[in-house]
Amino acid sequence: MKSRVFSKVMASMFVIILLMSASVIPVNASDSNTQEGKTPSGIPIEEMEREIDDYVSAYIGKTAPGAAVAVVKDGKVIFQKGYGYADLENQIPVDPQQTVFEWASTSKLFTWTSVMQLVENGKLDLDTNISEYLPQDFAGKLEYQQPITMRDIMNHASGFGDYAFNIIVFSEDQLVSLEEAILRDKPEQYYEVGTASAYSNYATSLAGYLVQTLSDQNIEDYEKENIFSVLSMENTSAHPTFEDNISILGNKAQGYLPDQEGGFQPGNWSYISHLPAGSINGTVVDFAKFAIALTPGKGEESLLFKNPDTLDTMLSPSYDPTGEMVGTSHGFFEYVGEYQTFGHGGNTAAFSSQFAVVPEERFGIVILTNAYLEMDILFGLQDLLLGCDRNEIRVPDKVLPSSNKVVGKYVPMERQVGNFLDFAKYLGLYEVRATGENEITMNIGEYQGKYLQTEPYQYELIDDNIPLFRNIYPVLSFSLENDKVDQIVVGNGMDLSPLPKGRTVPFLIGSILTLLLSILFFFTVLVVLMIAAIKRRNIEIEPARRRFLKYQLILVLAGTAFIVNNLIPVVKIMTSNFRTYSEMEPFIMFNYPLLAVAIITVTLSSVWIRKSNSVTKKDKAMHFASVIFSMSLLGILWHWNFFAIVG
Repeated sequence: MKSRVFSKVMASMFVIILLMSASVIPVNASDSNTQEGKTPSGIPIEEMEREIDDYVSAYIGKTAPGAAVAVVKDGKVIFQKGYGYADLENQIPVDPQQTVFEWASTSKLFTWTSVMQLVENGKLDLDTNISEYLPQDFAGKLEYQQPITMRDIMNHASGFGDYAFNIIVFSEDQLVSLEEAILRDKPEQYYEVGTASAYSNYATSLAGYLVQTLSDQNIEDYEKENIFSVLSMENTSAHPTFEDNISILGNKAQGYLPDQEGGFQPGNWSYISHLPAGSINGTVVDFAKFAIALTPGKGEESLLFKNPDTLDTMLSPSYDPTGEMVGTSHGFFEYVGEYQTFGHGGNTAAFSSQFAVVPEERFGIVILTNAYLEMDILFGLQDLLLGCDRNEIRVPDKVLPSSNKVVGKYVPMERQVGNFLDFAKYLGLYEVRATGENEITMNIGEYQGKYLQTEPYQYELIDDNIPLFRNIYPVLSFSLENDKVDQIVVGNGMDLSPLPKGRTVPFLIGSILTLLLSILFFFTVLVVLMIAAIKRRNIEIEPARRRFLKYQLILVLAGTAFIVNNLIPVVKIMTSNFRTYSEMEPFIMFNYPLLAVAIITVTLSSVWIRKSNSVTKKDKAMHFASVIFSMSLLGILWHWNFFAIVG
């Protein structure tokens, strides 16, 4: 899913996936040669299969062991094919009609469809405070100060920061009910509702809970009855353990992660308590039926809605923070292409997915892979079939603001405000540079997107060196206040902001330097003090100085323990995206006794340093440095929420 932890997801997306050779195994290809017309990108339908085969063949076995692709047009599945392996170890090929994949965050589209069905039935208003629909005892436990509407939730504009923990677990016994997950995993509501779009799995769970409340059914049961069964999606389940469709469990693909040798290692299946955000499993052909339902012909009714206006409303822009609709259509993401395109992508621990429909052309694509964070097949194939000629983007014949106005460093609005992972977003800042009067680049480390200004403060992507930009940041709209950028409006949950107060570049550099110097100081001094203590074992020392030296050693031990205790959870979360808060909580809790030890030893050592006449200048200098580094380290840890209890 989208992530759930955006900081770690972004870091992982920038890892170059090493190559592995494997054969392409097509299974159950439709005869597209019998179809007429073209793809939205202009490929004749009779040539489409060859184009898809050529493209996927370049990546299958290299960026993913297997993939399933389906294309729909004019109410029919005109192409379905499996490539590579669903299970490498047992050499089981992907079958588009049988192989079950995790759909990840594309599952959200079914939550939004469920919401719109309730709107159509008069049970829900998109602009009413959701607390009016929730049970009073449940709403009271949420403890959010700002009112939220369903439209805010669908726009990922409900004020919530990210919450990295508990989104995905790897065993059934770690699953909890949706209600328990919502009350347990509460992120901070840190920005004004409706003013920004910050991707939120949590808010989607709230939407699913509303569906449960208003329909008096569990969300998975509602989707099965009102979507899957209606569309004859017989090889699909939204239940986290397939309880409602156990027969498809044996056809589920093995998920994989790239390894250091250029191959793949088996990954974990994902179990999701926040199931409205990403729990659906199914085949590519079943998913294609959903695409058909979203692209009815003129005058035809969608099987999902009684009123054609409901579908039109759902697939219409809904996010409007600056007076211009951008990027988001009632939970569906709008992609830049030759035609207006709606869809979503997703990632779990070992699967990736991409879905898109072009209603005007009655065209849709579904791409499922059994690899973690696969991008080349998903995004490249979407570009191939939907098209977007960036060579046609030109600067208009009018005066535009200088690109120097938008230069700066930016950070995603979807960040871990209020918990210790807040720091992670600042490790890979987005830097905007002016490369011409109307040209900029946006850099994330070595990755770069090049943009051209086409309207005042609006820049369109013209080139990139990673698919991330063309599929997540195709258009940047800079919002200015007092002649300074206060937000980059992107929509789709991906808005950016300038660095907030307390997170400026000098402070970020200072935080890193403080941490590095603290590590060097405490580990070095600990070794020095322990060696000195061993040498003094048989030397008579004034009792007051001996006691001072003992407290000094304890203080240094406490500082060293602080560093180790907080590096462990950071390393844990950076080596695996998917951690539970219960894994992290002991380290956060242990900071409090360490803090008490530090305060007590600083106080006692300061007392005994005055009582002893034999304390040397070297002792005093060491003590002063220890106190300064302890205070600096504690200040940094406090500022970055390493004392915050968020579970």
